[in-house]
Amino acid sequence: MENLFACCQARIAMQSERFNLPPAALRALLTLGETRYLAPGELGRRLGVTKSRVTAVTTGLSRQGLIEKHPDPADARVTLLSLTPAGKRACEEIRTFMTGLFTSILSMVEPDKREGVLASLESLRRCMDAVRADLKT
Repeated sequence: MENLFACCQARIAMQSERFNLPPAALRALLTLGETRYLAPGELGRRLGVTKSRVTAVTTGLSRQGLIEKHPDPADARVTLLSLTPAGKRACEEIRTFMTGLFTSILSMVEPDKREGVLASLESLRRCMDAVRADLKT
């Protein structure tokens, strides 16, 4: 488990360097790419980070021209975040890179074992989610 975690951390560091974005900013960009608009509080909830961390990450992404802020027409107290055209391009580049990376990894697994590996990874993800939920309570 420790080796797998270290491998994942190395991949995250490589992605950050490749796209010149901190890991939290990469995750925020990909999360914002899943929806048209998102309130900062919801972004923080999805990322599992504090309000101050969301502010820091979104400020950086805004300065880079990757996201923009809009007033919420339903509630003037709320700001909504969305990707700019440059942010959409960056998000697509990151997703394309990740898809290629995961495809390359999976292609190294013997074809008759791929389904089992994927099922094991899904089981591991569910266990990790359960442990994380237990830690929050």
